[in-house]
Amino acid sequence: MNNSKRTSDLEKFESIWTSYWLEDDFRTQTLSQIIKDFWLSGIILNLEDLQKYKTLDSLADSLNKTIIENPRPQLLYIVDLKEKSQDNLGLAIIQRIAFKVFLRKHFSGQ
Repeated sequence: MNNSKRTSDLEKFESIWTSYWLEDDFRTQTLSQIIKDFWLSGIILNLEDLQKYKTLDSLADSLNKTIIENPRPQLLYIVDLKEKSQDNLGLAIIQRIAFKVFLRKHFSGQ
């Protein structure tokens, strides 16, 4: 996939991703991927705890707190984010991981 196509897909996704978040299956897959990516960086999370958060903002706040308490630069590498460019790192991580789930779902359906 060329870089301009990837940017275009990401921009489209950014405008609609919260509607995908409302789908239970998509949300569960995204939470599972969050757990996996955090685990790869040495931070242990569990699905039951993450499912307790009813809003994206509350989940993002929880992830921000976890990141502050467990700083792991490799997490940003795993998720493919630059820390300095994010106002709300937790929300940026959720969105980036949700995009991975979206792409996996999209391309596995073809």
